[in-house]
Amino acid sequence: MSQKLKIGIVGMGNVGIHFLQRLIELGHTRLTVYSRSGNNLPDSIAAKEVQFTNDFKEFIDFDIVFCAVNDNTMTEMIQLVSKYAPVVSVSGTVNLNHLKTKYPVGTFYPLQSFKADQSIHWQGLPLFIEAKDTKFNDFLMKLAMEFSGNAIELSEDKRQYLHVAAVFANNFTNHIIDLAAHYCDEHQIEFDWLKPLINQTMEKIQTNNPHDILTGPAVRNDQSTIQKHLQLLKPDQKNIYQTLTKSIIKHHK
Repeated sequence: MSQKLKIGIVGMGNVGIHFLQRLIELGHTRLTVYSRSGNNLPDSIAAKEVQFTNDFKEFIDFDIVFCAVNDNTMTEMIQLVSKYAPVVSVSGTVNLNHLKTKYPVGTFYPLQSFKADQSIHWQGLPLFIEAKDTKFNDFLMKLAMEFSGNAIELSEDKRQYLHVAAVFANNFTNHIIDLAAHYCDEHQIEFDWLKPLINQTMEKIQTNNPHDILTGPAVRNDQSTIQKHLQLLKPDQKNIYQTLTKSIIKHHK
């Protein structure tokens, strides 16, 4: 993929910042960020190769524009930018196939959780691609291979299911661990004591079916232990514990 591509980015939140950093790492130098407030990049980004604009018309003749705004405004922004250049959404949930646009639009969705101050390991990261325009789709697949080496074509419908699965696997898992950390804090227990257990679980699922490695009182339907646990929980904690326990028992019948 040529480093002479003219590339734009709209949105400098968590995802937009990481996309810009990756493009710089890959040697792209013709980069323009849409910003109403000028240079608002974090100090971690070497901005000497980055231009700024507050006018979408500056994207005329660009090869691609990455739109990394929040999902609530994504469709509106895609429609605006696509008047001037090919544009992609980096969201896993926004549907674009129904849009009628002057320039091609598509999806360039990285299945990862982004925080501006945390590094991302791009190599091997799944990038899910979709575009109705065949030529643009091929271009996106090549660009995604450059980004991570793991480009996957996926339809809009399948991507919606994937995003739900990602919420279960990532967001809900993180929330449950956060609840465990708070529970430890409430009872003056070191949360660090749980980290080897958490790490082992994450390691096991790399080579095993998650269903096959689950242990604990719910899998055994150990009602005696379950009832003891419930007595040690606050009402909101108890509701979550009971809901997950019922799900595990049902799933492992």
